[in-house]
Amino acid sequence: MTGMTLHQPDFETEISELLRLENALSARREELATLQDEMRQFRERYVEIVGERLAELAEVERRIAAIEKLASPDDETQATDEVDNDFFSQRTPKENSSVRKLFWSIAKLFHPDFAGDDTDERERRHAIMAEASCAYQEGDAERLTALLSDDAFLSSCVSTSSETDDEMTLARRLSRVREQLGTVEYGIRRIKQDGFYQMKIRVDDDAARGRDALAEMAARINKNIFQARLKLDQFG
Repeated sequence: MTGMTLHQPDFETEISELLRLENALSARREELATLQDEMRQFRERYVEIVGERLAELAEVERRIAAIEKLASPDDETQATDEVDNDFFSQRTPKENSSVRKLFWSIAKLFHPDFAGDDTDERERRHAIMAEASCAYQEGDAERLTALLSDDAFLSSCVSTSSETDDEMTLARRLSRVREQLGTVEYGIRRIKQDGFYQMKIRVDDDAARGRDALAEMAARINKNIFQARLKLDQFG
């Protein structure tokens, strides 16, 4: 009885800590999901208002460069696009180390070796890792972050077929929740450090002051397109 009395405060403290961490995890997962949804909507707006115009400008300038190269075959200089490439650069991560960290966070949480002897669980984990590997090879940080915020994905990391919540020790549950929380928080930081997210913040700040930054950007690009087409027409 004395031993139980001595350990009871520690047990209650760990239970309280587990509840606190689980609440924090829930809140942070919701924050991550909201960020991802906001980024998806902003990307769609950007593509519609700015991205398509950038693509048109790049195509006109490519045609001009090709004509100029034919007109000056001895000129070894390469024409360069003087346009904002923020939209196109999103296809390739600026920091491979960030993508690598995301991938290894998934592997640490969801490697098939952690599935025990359950064949179905192992196959499901193989499928998740296959998707993560594909995203890693493509440098798709957003896709990897989405995997880490998926409710089914994260909840499946809490237990395996050989260990239920009732059987899992409190210390192990605390460790798992801390690990999940750290992974989700990394996903949030990764989004907020992205250049495209920083652009969204600036656009939102301008909108609060009554300015439509994307429309202004589109107007500048339209002017560049007009001038580029005039130059193209001069070649006949």
